[in-house]
Amino acid sequence: MTTTTAIEKPVGRTGSSDHSNNDNADSTDLTRSAQRLPTHKGSKHDFDKDFDFSTTTAADALVRRACHRLVPDCCGVTRATAVEDRRGIDYWIATPRGRIGLDLKLRRRDFGAGRGGSIDCVIELDSHGTGGWLLKAGGAGLILFACQDTHRFALFNATQLRTAILLNLGRWLADGRAREIETTSHRDGNQWTSRAIVVSADLLTQAIGRLEDTDCFGAANDRASP
Repeated sequence: MTTTTAIEKPVGRTGSSDHSNNDNADSTDLTRSAQRLPTHKGSKHDFDKDFDFSTTTAADALVRRACHRLVPDCCGVTRATAVEDRRGIDYWIATPRGRIGLDLKLRRRDFGAGRGGSIDCVIELDSHGTGGWLLKAGGAGLILFACQDTHRFALFNATQLRTAILLNLGRWLADGRAREIETTSHRDGNQWTSRAIVVSADLLTQAIGRLEDTDCFGAANDRASP
């Protein structure tokens, strides 16, 4: 996953696993919106090193603190299996209503803190030539963006996050509030390119808050105290 002021924002009822019936259309909409601006070339990533980084003891502790703080009825957090991980679920949150899948998006450095803003959320548009993680049905119900160096995090309902992005991405790219990046990853001799957008957690929280009948899962400037 420097000390920043925590802004505690309560969360509403926890959502269930995401189900999308229009992944291809959503992917097309996102791709067309993203093409409004040129792509910024990003860094290269070693998949195994990134995976190992996200499964450290410190990362695990950060996830557990975030879940117990932001999910009101959380009564336990467990690591998902390797098979479940490949489906986009890193953790399971236990609640009286049943368990909820969580997808962890962990970054080493909190660039938002350096600007005095909320954390940056990196949202994958496509990878390996297919739709990114946000558009894949049957994955996690909650998405946790976290930064290892500042221990800040932002938690969102996956369905609300997708809706907010689909409704606002074109405008955000046009006015500079979101930017597109391209990264190259490699594993076992294979290499692939991914495209993503970078948008602040505060902006996502505001957009979700404007959705009709919303339960806003945003803790944009939260910090998990060790």
